[in-house]
Amino acid sequence: MQLIKTRTNANTPQTLSLGELAEQTGATLHGDPNIRIAGVGTISHAKEGEIAFVAEAKYRKFIPTTKASAVILTANEVSAFHVNAALISTDPKLVFAKVIELLFPTVSIQPQHHHSATIAKSAQIHPQTFIGPNCVIGERVKISANVILQAGCFIGDDCEIGEGTVLNSNVCIYHHCHIGQDCNIHSGVVIGSDGFGFAKNKDKWLKVGQIGGVKIGARVEIGANTTIDRGAIENTEIGNDVILDNLIQIGHNVKIGDGTAIAACCGIAGSAVIGRHCLIGGGTNIVGHIQIGDFVNLVGSSNVGQSISEPGAYASGITTTDMKTWKRNLVRFHQLDELAMRLFELERKLKEA
Repeated sequence: MQLIKTRTNANTPQTLSLGELAEQTGATLHGDPNIRIAGVGTISHAKEGEIAFVAEAKYRKFIPTTKASAVILTANEVSAFHVNAALISTDPKLVFAKVIELLFPTVSIQPQHHHSATIAKSAQIHPQTFIGPNCVIGERVKISANVILQAGCFIGDDCEIGEGTVLNSNVCIYHHCHIGQDCNIHSGVVIGSDGFGFAKNKDKWLKVGQIGGVKIGARVEIGANTTIDRGAIENTEIGNDVILDNLIQIGHNVKIGDGTAIAACCGIAGSAVIGRHCLIGGGTNIVGHIQIGDFVNLVGSSNVGQSISEPGAYASGITTTDMKTWKRNLVRFHQLDELAMRLFELERKLKEA
């Protein structure tokens, strides 16, 4: 059997020449192609034999003093700082990601089904899979080739997992969920738990059955301890090429379009619809039953209470200030209604004069 490629990078780097890295990343070579690169580092702390890149403009000041053997820069930066060896690109971060993959390639493992795994007889599992210790796989589950289930994963009845998807340890997928191909799901993720559906029955809460599922597209990354609720009636849906950070809560019947990225600690209430290629900053809260269009960027810690139809950048809230100023502003905030009424009254009197 063939080895199965994981999503884990090797601990020990390969050594490649700067010329080889340029050729394989598509970057333009500047300097000696024979320089040996055997690691990566930050621009301020890199050592000889390592390659670095400038993550933000504020780190450019370290370029003249870096000990890195080469730096990934734009053409303007190479000219401005007279760098001896570099990979030149209009997108240094993308080249840096490719360099890491070349120097620290992902490791592969042998297919196997651990003897401690509990697998239902009706499950259809491709032999070219890895099922780790203490996994539990329910009835009528379908698992495609090159899937990896690390230790302690639970797959409920009637689930499907597409080819090449990796579930890291202790992922829990409830019944009737569909995961697409080449996804990477990190530890502690829960997919398909009940949505927050309750009806008030006098002085008690009556639980509304959640009978939908969850459908996740291809090449989706889901960060640790993120939760995705199953739909109340229809499915909760995550599109292709979506990336979700850690500790995100996605409510029932939410729809997220292709290519959208959501940072950590966001909360998305039920039945919200988020378009394609949106960028949602960490700590953002989105109320239920609203629609956010394609190519919308939400600044971190935004509170989104109404639909957004036009692409562009949006923000809410105020930045941190000293306590004294914050208290004054808070007092004035509570005076806004009174001030507005006084202004309306003045305008009325001016019109009558």
